Amino acid sequence: MKPIPVEITFWSRGGLTPEDQQLKVSQKSLDEAFYPYEKEGRYYAGRMSVPQSGALVLEIVSPRPLRIWIAGTLILDEDLFWRSFQREVRAAIIYPCQAPGELSFLVETGDLPQIPDHVMKHCPSRNRERVLDEIKRMNPDMLQLTCHLSTESAPPAVSLRYFPTQYVQNGCLWQHVALRPIYGLFDHAPTTKLHELSPKSSMPLALRSTIPPYDAREADHKEAIGYRHYYVPVSSPLHHVPPLRSSGLEKRPEPKLEISQTLTLTIEGKKGKVNVNMPAYESLGRLAPKRDFTPTVWPEYDTIKDDLPKPILPLKWSGFARLYDAAWQMLLSLVRTPPAESGLPNPYIATALDSFWHEVFVWDSSFTAMCTALGHRKLPIYDTLNMLYSRQFDGGYIHREHDVRTGLPVLFEPDFGPNPPLFSIAEWTIFRMNGNILRLQDVYPVLKGYHEWIYNNRRLPDGTYWTTGLANGLDNSPSLGYGYPDLTAQMAHDAETLGEIARVLGYEEEVRRWEIEVEETAAACNRCLWDESNQFYSTSLEQGGHNANKVVTGFWPLWAGIVPENRVELLAKHLKNPDSFWRHHPIPSLAADSPQFESGGNYWRGSVWAPTNYAVIQGFDRSGQHALALETAVRHLEVMTEVFDHTGKLWENYGSEASCPGNVAQQAYSWTALGPISLLTEVVLGLKPEAHHRILNWQPPAGETIGIQRYPLGAATIDLMLHISESATQLRVRTDKGFTLRLFWQNAWISYSCVPGNSQWNLEVGK
Repeated sequence: MKPIPVEITFWSRGGLTPEDQQLKVSQKSLDEAFYPYEKEGRYYAGRMSVPQSGALVLEIVSPRPLRIWIAGTLILDEDLFWRSFQREVRAAIIYPCQAPGELSFLVETGDLPQIPDHVMKHCPSRNRERVLDEIKRMNPDMLQLTCHLSTESAPPAVSLRYFPTQYVQNGCLWQHVALRPIYGLFDHAPTTKLHELSPKSSMPLALRSTIPPYDAREADHKEAIGYRHYYVPVSSPLHHVPPLRSSGLEKRPEPKLEISQTLTLTIEGKKGKVNVNMPAYESLGRLAPKRDFTPTVWPEYDTIKDDLPKPILPLKWSGFARLYDAAWQMLLSLVRTPPAESGLPNPYIATALDSFWHEVFVWDSSFTAMCTALGHRKLPIYDTLNMLYSRQFDGGYIHREHDVRTGLPVLFEPDFGPNPPLFSIAEWTIFRMNGNILRLQDVYPVLKGYHEWIYNNRRLPDGTYWTTGLANGLDNSPSLGYGYPDLTAQMAHDAETLGEIARVLGYEEEVRRWEIEVEETAAACNRCLWDESNQFYSTSLEQGGHNANKVVTGFWPLWAGIVPENRVELLAKHLKNPDSFWRHHPIPSLAADSPQFESGGNYWRGSVWAPTNYAVIQGFDRSGQHALALETAVRHLEVMTEVFDHTGKLWENYGSEASCPGNVAQQAYSWTALGPISLLTEVVLGLKPEAHHRILNWQPPAGETIGIQRYPLGAATIDLMLHISESATQLRVRTDKGFTLRLFWQNAWISYSCVPGNSQWNLEVGK
């Protein structure tokens, strides 16, 4: 039977209490379905005209948290978390009406969710004002309320809340609906914070959609007590929902999940049932290599310690071995398993031990994946990356931060916030270690989509790229400006790496496309972002000139390989300047001679960070300054060892002026493993794998007896040793599979064909 419309006959002004006289004053609605909130109002009174008995169905959208009473009975109580990009409560109410007549209702609202003041103050964006204006336009401060009457047999009296959380199982997409019976009274305002509710109801209920396999599943959530949590099928192989957007200019002001279709949801109780309109949101991760949840097993550190590569170091660097072991132990202690209903496909390495319990970040996790490449034989090394890929929007965007409980992007600053495009570099790092070409084939569309989103939405007319402090990961760094050297260089590096992947996959037409982009981006970076007065890469200013602060990301073009030779020398002078970057612990995130440097660090205003140290050191190594890269890596690890021996911890960041953690730093932070694992093996030991070519490049430090055991180059397990004594220098190799060793010795590369078994060569010294 067709639903009967129910008219709202009265909507009041806003009052401070339920007895406020303003609730007797009529306020004209802007539209028959939209009822304005007022800035100072907390309560609103309304009336509706019910033509006959039946089940009253109210469909609600509110930009504020709210409660609704009908005839004195609380029928809806919904908070709205300030970190939700959805910026709305979307709900429905089923309320039995016993007789026709006027029905009064009362609405109580909380505050509009607000961004914290410190974000607005310390994390500025050139795009902030435009985004806030667009958000305000798209989310008017009013209640959207439609009502109709169903004359079906008596359905259950419940409220429903629609969430965009979804998960995939066997090709079917399931979406979260939270349901609870009408109950409870409260004496405090609805809040933008999460709180616990009363115990779960045992009312017999069933939910059913129009999409196969039709019947919803009920889940047991430990959080948000009081709700009944259902997952409703919203798409399946038999009901394909096309992408909402393709690659191109983004039309949304921020990464809100949009409604892709409206479905009919049937709620059935013991005595009857009723249909409501259910919004089905867009799905994430359409191109991801993995979407179904699989509880992969991550081993304990002690069970694989003797299977991981083992650096052989001289006595003076023995502390680095302690760091190396601690880094692996830390990474494996950070493995977490998300709820299967979150949409995340598997366990992952979390960000930190004592913070960010529910958040993961793109660039943190990308660097962490690079650290685990050496463990590719024993660890599910793709899991953390797969988790991020499963969060990709149609059109290519992946947000910088996600809540692992819901799989949804997390709001901290208004706007899109693409973290540095490091996915391709992480994948290429792993590929060079294991040679898994099928993996590259699986992920290439994801990597390409993310790159193209940034290209289409962050590229400036001069060919450089803009970002924000939160998007580029530098939070409170004083790097605000027009074009940024970090993102510009990262896009050149990303394009170069995508070209390498395309070449391996045989996509020759795409190879040339990426080569052209690298050339164009490199030219823009060198033309627009080189500050001649400082002889350094700096953020450009829209009115001309450059930001006066020397930020560590000014070195990033080195890692991208786009710095002219004469500028490499100039950047090296900056690094080695003790008044600038060569502090007690190099390399501070802000040069000590910059206007806003803080000696305590204050996060990104002077602290030393693992990812930027890694990028700078790798950059100098790539640019022909291996000795400087080695010296910097060794000093970085020396100070880390001193701090570790004193505190027993690896830290999020470090002080630049003494051997200590930064003054704002978390312990046991995932990406800090970059130094003890990646820099130790890649720069200090000097190992550069090419598993796909069965080649291992080795540039050992001069004059040191050094090596590694159990190095996993593709299918080969290799022991390397450079043994130096008074009488001879010997190269010793043991392997179970053949490979080519390219050794940098006496300023030249020498190739050795290594066959299974033991091999030994005497090296000439002094020529």
